[in-house]
Amino acid sequence: MNKKDQIKDIGFVLTKAPIESSLTYRFLCLAKNVVDKDKTIGLFLISDSVWLVKKNQNNKPHELLKILLKNGAEVTVSKDHLMAAGIDNNDLIKGVNVTEQPYVDLVDHVMEKWNKVITI
Repeated sequence: MNKKDQIKDIGFVLTKAPIESSLTYRFLCLAKNVVDKDKTIGLFLISDSVWLVKKNQNNKPHELLKILLKNGAEVTVSKDHLMAAGIDNNDLIKGVNVTEQPYVDLVDHVMEKWNKVITI
């Protein structure tokens, strides 16, 4: 089983925009705290949260997401929501997985790939 296929300790489903409220930043801080405790995590971004993966941003949630990626977080983002936001694959930060079937994959992550799930 490769690293990508390993079951994650906790999955985080995020729907809020990066600067919509402090909830997004606090949610990512919680994810970092989990990673800092040597736990594995996955993040699934849908709706307005897809803005987090756009390159060349200067905000705390975006910087925290890049740290999480460097520390092994698996980040999956909806292609449909990227397209709706006008974000092209060339505009994404490195290491992000794009899914063409977000709701099918989200159910699979929740049911098969994550031990626990937290969402906002």
